[in-house]
Amino acid sequence: MRADRLLSLLMLIQSRGQMTAQELADELEVSERTIYRDITSLSAAGIPVYASRGPGGGVRLIEEYRTTLTGLTPDETRALFMMSIPAPLMQLGMGEKLKGALLKLSASLPEPRRADEARTRQRIHLDSSWWFQAEQQVPCLQTIQQALWQDRRLRIKVRRDFFNTEFEQEAEPYGLVAKANIWYLVYGCGGTPKVTRVSQIVEAEILTEGFTRPTGFRLETF
Repeated sequence: MRADRLLSLLMLIQSRGQMTAQELADELEVSERTIYRDITSLSAAGIPVYASRGPGGGVRLIEEYRTTLTGLTPDETRALFMMSIPAPLMQLGMGEKLKGALLKLSASLPEPRRADEARTRQRIHLDSSWWFQAEQQVPCLQTIQQALWQDRRLRIKVRRDFFNTEFEQEAEPYGLVAKANIWYLVYGCGGTPKVTRVSQIVEAEILTEGFTRPTGFRLETF
């Protein structure tokens, strides 16, 4: 429906600050011409949205304008309220940030919709951990995460308990994966993708050298 698309367009611009008409068209799966028609409709409805052309241009809202509309359907709202803070996010230091984001989302909803939160949490609880799973110690997780965001090489020391050995190597961190609450580092070494448990990394040092991620590498696919 066109009304849904207009609301989605508005929320995209509000959340991302500025987007090109082509980016909006790709996101909403319509033509660029349709986006410009939608912008005209929003402007006619009193929404202060405008488009600027040229390098650095795009579609944006005036700085002072914010809307509390989320465009979420009841089912989408319930799906978000089902979320608990998974242990891997807590270990990344993102648990409080996610909790704060959900609180802001809840506050922006109409009163009847906010009442769904307690109702949902009393009926659905999601827990991705195994029964009796011991908490893994991942002292180098924060360092690895920092290197990931900066695309910097790492020097890591890995302990293999089975063979009772330790070895050092340089690694190009491609991504972190939490599988059943167990963290794994996917990294490049000599051009070959490798995987190791983060709990087996006992030391990690960020190096000054950066690296180029392999073209076409997709973490989820790998």
